[in-house]
Amino acid sequence: MSNPHWPPGDRSNPKSPWAAQDASWRPQEFRDAQGRDPRQPFGQQAPPPPHYEDLEPPKKSNAALFAVLGVIGLVAAIVIAMQFFGGGDSEPTAAPSVTSTAEPTPERTGNYIPFEGNGNGIFEILNHSWEGDQLNMRIRVEVDNGEYAFAVFAFTNETRVSYDPVDMRAFSASSSEPYEGDVSFIMPNADSTIVLTTPSGRVALNALPVKGT
Repeated sequence: MSNPHWPPGDRSNPKSPWAAQDASWRPQEFRDAQGRDPRQPFGQQAPPPPHYEDLEPPKKSNAALFAVLGVIGLVAAIVIAMQFFGGGDSEPTAAPSVTSTAEPTPERTGNYIPFEGNGNGIFEILNHSWEGDQLNMRIRVEVDNGEYAFAVFAFTNETRVSYDPVDMRAFSASSSEPYEGDVSFIMPNADSTIVLTTPSGRVALNALPVKGT
């Protein structure tokens, strides 16, 4: 089968393209072209591959750590300075406790104390004396408003053993009529405490000291 469009070869003519091939002729070698990134526009040169050091995560700077440590140290220094050099007003102070023995006045003997919980008022020992193992005293109870009932008992400070009055039970006092009366206890002659209570004696309202002889 022949193609009429191709001229017949003339191998006798050396200039003829169809002459015998040159013995030094070698077919042209073709190499595979480097693949192009499909995302890269035509006409632009692909960027060089990244260096391996660029692929490493960035190293954390120590500046932030030093800044945090500096702030913590500054706060600690301020706290310490406030504790050692702060004024006395900055520290909480305990509320003053009520003393059991007040200074005597024309109206008071000095051995009295306020009470609350069964009305509000004043519990006072006007005088006391020892006759062997018997304690005799005169007490007074005043209330600010209303009328309330009370009782008393005593105990020695060393043993904490309690004693009831010899011939006395609960009594009452009002704002218009304070109670004042004599009380006796049979108990060891020693430093003791007299306790004002509710009528049942179960709730202590306040207490006053009495010296032994």
